[in-house]
Amino acid sequence: MVYIANVYLEDTKFVYKALQDIRGIGERKSREICAKCGLSLDVKVGSLRYKETSLLAKEVDVLDKVETKLTRKVQEDIKRLVRIKAYRGRRHTQNLPCRGQRTHRNAQTRKRFDWRSMG
Repeated sequence: MVYIANVYLEDTKFVYKALQDIRGIGERKSREICAKCGLSLDVKVGSLRYKETSLLAKEVDVLDKVETKLTRKVQEDIKRLVRIKAYRGRRHTQNLPCRGQRTHRNAQTRKRFDWRSMG
C-alpha cells in the first residue's frame, strides 16, 4: 500500500480514483495530478514504482488544503464564527443546521444526538 498525506491508498484501485480518497482532492484535481506526474488513467496503485510514488506525494504536498490542513481550516472557520457571535456560529454551538434547512421535521438526527458530549 502507498501512504500519501496520512492516507493509505489501496493497491487494487486506479491511481486517479485512489487519490480521491484523500480529503480535499476530487476527480478533476486527481486527474491533473496524474497528468503532471505523467501517469495514465489506467495505472493501478500496486504497479507504481518508488519514483512515481514520491512524485505523487510531492504533488499532493504542494496543494494547500488537503487532509489535516483542510480539517484544521474548517475548524478554525467555525471557531471564528462562534467568536464573532454570527448566526451560523450560534447554530453550530446549538447543534442545529446552519444553512437554512427546516428544523420542524427535518434535522432530527442532528437535534437528537448530542455532538458536544462526544469530544
